[in-house]
Amino acid sequence: MPKVYRKKIQPRILVVDDEPDITASFQSFFGKRGFLVDTTASGKNALKIIKTSQPDLVFLDLTLSELHGIEVLRQLRQYDKKTKVIIVTGHALESEREEQEFQALGITAYLNKPLILETLEEIASSVLGNKFNPEEVEQYKLIRKTGPSIGTAAHRLRNLLGNLRNQCEVFLLNKKDGIYNDKSETEIEKMSDEIIGEVIKTVDQTIEIFKEIKEE
Repeated sequence: MPKVYRKKIQPRILVVDDEPDITASFQSFFGKRGFLVDTTASGKNALKIIKTSQPDLVFLDLTLSELHGIEVLRQLRQYDKKTKVIIVTGHALESEREEQEFQALGITAYLNKPLILETLEEIASSVLGNKFNPEEVEQYKLIRKTGPSIGTAAHRLRNLLGNLRNQCEVFLLNKKDGIYNDKSETEIEKMSDEIIGEVIKTVDQTIEIFKEIKEE
């Protein structure tokens, strides 16, 4: 059974990512666990949401189309030093200078995609003080420098498989938790077919990526 947070005031998180599959997975997964979840694909809109709703925790991607994540963070820190921000991105840090900049901007953690949703839940729980585990937070306190980029092809493959896993996981959890009890067998079968379609599509894309790697 999913962990449910029973605080009088529900913790609020904001997910800033321009990939719809990712925001949908976050919203479904964390929403069922007692979180209030806001999502946006816009860096500018994220700043507005933070001002008005004051989330307890922000999951921030870097490669946003409108306003880069690092600029969102810079603007946020001009007037807000307290909001906890976790960077969740496929971009690996490549220099000590870049690492120092993020540390100076007061991030809570820097995590590379793809990430298991249960792992994110454990981190969020510790950061927000629910079942606080100092050791759990400590391993993510400092930026996790992964060295030079492993290449565009590997980055695409990692994101493809991570997104697919999260979609499948959310569907299975929803089914197990009875979220789909009001749906007919035909509707459930259609949803299953859509997931299978995504699996086939991802396998085809993975094959193409491996071809690209071989050609390089």
